[in-house]
Amino acid sequence: MKPHLLPFLIPFLSLWTLTAQNLDLVRVITQENISGNARYEAMSGAFGALGGNLSAIHINPAASAVFIANQFGLSTSAQSTTNNTSYFGTSTPTENRNSGLNQIGGVLILKNNNKDMGWKKVAFGFNAQMQSSYNNTIQINGTNTENGLDTYFLDYAAGKNGGTFGLNDGETVRDVYQFFGKSAGYGFEYQQAFLGYQGYIFDYLEDDNLFLSNAIYSSVQHNHKIQTSGDKWDMAFTISGQYNDWLYLGANINFSGIEYRQISSTTESGYDLNSPMREIYFQNNLYTYGGGVSLQFGVIATPNKNVRLGASFKSPTWYSLKDEFSQYLETQSNDAEGNSFNDVIDLTNIVNVYEDYTIKTPSELRGSLAYIFGTSGLVSFDYIVKSYQNTHIGPNDNDVFIALNDQIDQSWTSTSSYRIGGEYRQGGVSLRAGYHLEESPYSNASIIEDRSGYSFGIGFNFKSSVINLSVLNSEQNRSHQLYDTGLVDRASNAIDLQQFTVSWNLKF
Repeated sequence: MKPHLLPFLIPFLSLWTLTAQNLDLVRVITQENISGNARYEAMSGAFGALGGNLSAIHINPAASAVFIANQFGLSTSAQSTTNNTSYFGTSTPTENRNSGLNQIGGVLILKNNNKDMGWKKVAFGFNAQMQSSYNNTIQINGTNTENGLDTYFLDYAAGKNGGTFGLNDGETVRDVYQFFGKSAGYGFEYQQAFLGYQGYIFDYLEDDNLFLSNAIYSSVQHNHKIQTSGDKWDMAFTISGQYNDWLYLGANINFSGIEYRQISSTTESGYDLNSPMREIYFQNNLYTYGGGVSLQFGVIATPNKNVRLGASFKSPTWYSLKDEFSQYLETQSNDAEGNSFNDVIDLTNIVNVYEDYTIKTPSELRGSLAYIFGTSGLVSFDYIVKSYQNTHIGPNDNDVFIALNDQIDQSWTSTSSYRIGGEYRQGGVSLRAGYHLEESPYSNASIIEDRSGYSFGIGFNFKSSVINLSVLNSEQNRSHQLYDTGLVDRASNAIDLQQFTVSWNLKF
């Protein structure tokens, strides 16, 4: 019977140079999908000037004051994500499906019966909704004619004393790996170089102070997989009011919770016949979790019965996050006599725990316009501006974070997003459609291109309750860099997201 080992936690003391601390993880936290209840999604989130929708509270706090009656609502969604990667000419499609609760919330309306007062009503509300779902699997396959996994480990070994990578009497791989992780002056870079040496990916020539790769190749076959799971939820607590018949004001305090898991693995094979190394399997496990808080203010004005104007400001979200990281390495090799070896370095129960860090996301400014065609329908437009280059990661006394913030300032830019939606009503049935476009946060749009898509839906009003259904599609092209050093080749990925949402709302 295999023993079950309790995880050994290593407080990480050195600077962070691993995959977790790169721009892609920061982007995952700062960017959000169009997500909410079915009416909101059916119109691509163009609700900044409309209000009267629980999900609209997240983009304009004045939305809750537009409600005429108390309301409770919840939504469930089914999501399908298709990835089509291309790596050195090889295309690989994958499809992922997941489903679950997407939104829940309610609004309580307190009306003022004194008609002589300007304030007509006050609304208190709460809404929680999933802003991002991270459940996805990306497969990258192909024959790399330039770099192998050995370059990753050799890059980390460069400039270091190779004599520290061996084992003394009585030491184990786990012992030394833990020592490097918790000792100042060593850290992650030494751990990676140590793994490469202990996995026989490279040898150390002490007399010449050289590192020599045991992987000989003109090209190698890569099977790289990125499996992610988790989600980000936002909870908005709102208060708003209606002044006279034309002005709605509101404010939110928002709490965000994030849980993100990533398992990235690479299987490498196809070496030359004279190569001592025959196959490498390398796996990295990342767990990021924490929470954040932000403030939000909004206004909706109705200069006449047909036109609505909206404006809102969302402060940066201040996140406090933690990272945990573990690794696994398995190699197959031959010695000079032709003997075969299978070396397994299973460190998944040794968890590197990094110091807490913070991320400040960019603020958001939104302007909105809607036109109401009486009781027969409406059209709505939202324009959103975000300055992604203002994203900041801390603490400020960390040299790696200083360098990363410089990279953010140089690589990211301000973005504009456009959302347009429409609704046509006939009796108790509503037909809806929308379109959205979000510019890339990268100055180099080949890393991540603009995201765009369409949506449509239908609603059934039963007076005291409403059932809505929607389908939302988003498409985006992006690239994935396999590792931060050495094996830095990129794969392109065409992403197609389909989301089907069903919502039920009760008026009381």
